[in-house]
Amino acid sequence: MFVVALLGGLGALLHACKADRWLDDFASQGSGEGTSRPRPTATLGPSAAPGPKGSPARGGGGKPADASVHLALGVPTDDDSSDDSVMRKPQYALSYNADQNVSNWVSWQINAGWFGDAPRHKGKFMTDPELPSGFYRVTHDDYTGSGYDRGHMVRSEERTRSPEDNKVTFLMTNILPQYHDLNAGPWLRLEEHCEDLGRKQGKQLFVMAGGVLKRGKKASKTIGKGVVVPDTYFKIVVVLEPREGPADVTESTRVIAVLMPNKEGIQDEGWEKYRTTVDEIEKRTGYDFLPAVDEDVQAEIEAKKGE
Repeated sequence: MFVVALLGGLGALLHACKADRWLDDFASQGSGEGTSRPRPTATLGPSAAPGPKGSPARGGGGKPADASVHLALGVPTDDDSSDDSVMRKPQYALSYNADQNVSNWVSWQINAGWFGDAPRHKGKFMTDPELPSGFYRVTHDDYTGSGYDRGHMVRSEERTRSPEDNKVTFLMTNILPQYHDLNAGPWLRLEEHCEDLGRKQGKQLFVMAGGVLKRGKKASKTIGKGVVVPDTYFKIVVVLEPREGPADVTESTRVIAVLMPNKEGIQDEGWEKYRTTVDEIEKRTGYDFLPAVDEDVQAEIEAKKGE
């Protein structure tokens, strides 16, 4: 009996150590040069490696976290799943809308382990080979001459651990049309703030971003072969300590939420001007964000404007 108990205890300890080592191992993988097109980024299933330390919140009705580390705070959902094709990549996760030819949202983790000295991908942006059969695959040329930047959701600089990671940020499923004044203005300044928090201050960030799409309505603006141009963009940033998960989110957790207009003339503006609440973003997009967080905590943090 003693031997069985001892072996069981050792097994549990090894399992816990393995889970705690996962993020470090994940951050050190893949440093070699890739080909001109990224390798297929397999969808993570239930057997995928665990996310950050911290069990899903359950006391207040929070839903279990997803297997993907990029969806550790839950999979955003709305009342119509027919236009949500959820894709889980090692570098980020997203919900793709085949009716609008852009992603509904992109979700990803930022911490120091994602940064390195890999060069920025050179060449054209790439179609995403993992889109389901029958979906139109947006190309680099859909944006050419449109007057809009190919706006990254996951910033190229946030995936410099390896050349392969960086290339995946240039897949068109990670791109939406943005005026240059937004892309190089307040949007960029918030990206730089997130880099400072994750890379220099050692925080762990969970980020969700995308365009505010007109659900069920005909788009007023499109480019290329039916690529919708959002009038407004959103971003939600939950700031945690290393290895923290949904159960560690409290009423005092810092949350940044912004709604930024997709227009010209704002390049010199700071991101702080566009602070809002997660509640307002949910109202505008129709999505429920942070579903793995305790519902009572959600009610508190989603109603507050960040500092």
